[in-house]
Amino acid sequence: MLQIIFIVFAAIATLFFVLLMFSLLGKPPGEEVRARMEQYLVETELAASEYHDPDDDEAPQRDDIDVSDDDWVKENRGAGQGGAKKILANMGSIITPRGMAIRIAAELAKADLPLKANEYVAIQFLAITLGLTFGMLLFKSVAIGSVLAFTGYFAPVIWVKFKKSQRVRDFNEQILDTLIMLANGLKAGYSFLQAMEMVSREAPAPMGKELKRVLKENSLGVNLEDTLRALNDRVESEDWDLVTTVVLIQRQVGGNLAEILDKIGFVIRQRMKIKGDIQTKTAQAKISGLLVGALPLGIGFMIYLINPAFMMKLFTFKSGAFRGWYVLIFGVLWECLGMYIIMQIVDIEV
Repeated sequence: MLQIIFIVFAAIATLFFVLLMFSLLGKPPGEEVRARMEQYLVETELAASEYHDPDDDEAPQRDDIDVSDDDWVKENRGAGQGGAKKILANMGSIITPRGMAIRIAAELAKADLPLKANEYVAIQFLAITLGLTFGMLLFKSVAIGSVLAFTGYFAPVIWVKFKKSQRVRDFNEQILDTLIMLANGLKAGYSFLQAMEMVSREAPAPMGKELKRVLKENSLGVNLEDTLRALNDRVESEDWDLVTTVVLIQRQVGGNLAEILDKIGFVIRQRMKIKGDIQTKTAQAKISGLLVGALPLGIGFMIYLINPAFMMKLFTFKSGAFRGWYVLIFGVLWECLGMYIIMQIVDIEV
């Protein structure tokens, strides 16, 4: 059975390798036209960054915007793609449907990872393939190979979610300073776009980078409302969603935007204060849940140190179709379920 699985796996890998070689050696149709269009888009963006309409009071001074360090423009025109990334891109393009690529590209943009969708899929495919091969050849076990393959599939997913949450947290920490700078710029006589440009130069990433992208998209002809909505979709921040809603309403009905931003900053500051109080008061419950969850593992480890033969019966016991390690699996599942319930109870939304 193991040999049959290995033969099928080797055949699939060989077919995939042949397709990869054709994609690397062959020349995609319309490549020259695509290259000319990409060059035209880059030149158009450079010209737009230097243009200033004297009749437009809200047009920011785009001479200070650094176009050379814009990662998303480089990504669109394929700059900086080395040999390894080219192989990953061609490999991923074979196995990535278009709809799936669009969804993955959106998630990678939210995590601010310098990868294309097909490169991400290729990395995921290689992780699954290497895990399955390692488990079948080294351990001679389909079960271990399957576990390693599942690990290879979920490891990139977890990494993207971690980077995404980390970026959202960094973005939320910069919202208050951004609102203060925007309000001060408006009070000094700047327009909203001019104030946003000032903040994009002064604020660190990810806030500065996202505001630069908004200005670049607006300079290329995209409506400011659409660029703000796109920014809100990328960061997925509740606080920034409030800012975006207020700015969009103000641009339609009018009003003192500087005063509105000051009030929004006060509201966000109070929310952060309440969240801090809630985290302080629920810290004991969270630690208690972690201790209760870790207690069975600690007791099992201590018993194994004292009497290893007694604990090994959980792995070697057999009674018909029942196996001793079934108990461990159900125990881990119930532990995870209990920890999830505890964390949901103490996670209070503000």
